[in-house]
Amino acid sequence: MRHLSACHEGTVATISVDTLRAALARRDGRSAASRARTAAALNSFLTWAVRHDLLVANPLVKLDRVQVPEPAPRGVTRAAIDAILATIPRDQLRDQLLFRMLAETGLRISEALQLEVDDLDLTPDDEHLHVLGKRGQRRTVLLDAPQLVRLLRRYLKAMQARHGPLFRPLKNGDGLLLQYQTLQERWARYCATAGVVCTLHQLRHSHATALVQAGVSLATIRKRLGHKHIQTTLRYAEQSDTAADAELRARRRHQR
Repeated sequence: MRHLSACHEGTVATISVDTLRAALARRDGRSAASRARTAAALNSFLTWAVRHDLLVANPLVKLDRVQVPEPAPRGVTRAAIDAILATIPRDQLRDQLLFRMLAETGLRISEALQLEVDDLDLTPDDEHLHVLGKRGQRRTVLLDAPQLVRLLRRYLKAMQARHGPLFRPLKNGDGLLLQYQTLQERWARYCATAGVVCTLHQLRHSHATALVQAGVSLATIRKRLGHKHIQTTLRYAEQSDTAADAELRARRRHQR
């Protein structure tokens, strides 16, 4: 509250919009998160003052809220992901496929769990998934990782199902969807075994980041991930100098 007291010598009842504007201006130059915390502290105090009849109304509501940028998505390294996948026993074919699919395609967890066998197009060298995304939007996702495709074919052969959910509970799972909680628990177990801290959603972030670093266009990444707005995809677009240079060199070679 020192920022408020430095700008106001009167009683609580005389705190005005201008007073608050001056108090917040003292935080200019600090991060948006820091300024937002200051505003939140002022708001708590002013709300308390109104509740105790020390102030008629909270003048802070007349000022624009401090906009805190959403933090950039955080992924994990490919080496860390591979270390986790390596801990999955060979006889746990479903888990091997599901977690590798999340890592290699960037699917949302809900999208993977909703996949049906009929959503697969296994045309040789052109394998795809037909994915039901947010807001009922459908998109096609290329399966361009050979190891993933081989694992998928093995899984389908072992499962011996032509229709219904692709990923099912291990016991009495015919026609039933695998539950999100079960998936989370099994992933956490594999992460603990590998000694790696990684959430399932970070697999999606890591995939998007890898695509950016490989020079894939934002339009293509947006379509693959099923983003409604390009601004969402732009959060991944802080390319490294190496990735940017590689894209420019490739374009120059193409023009020759």
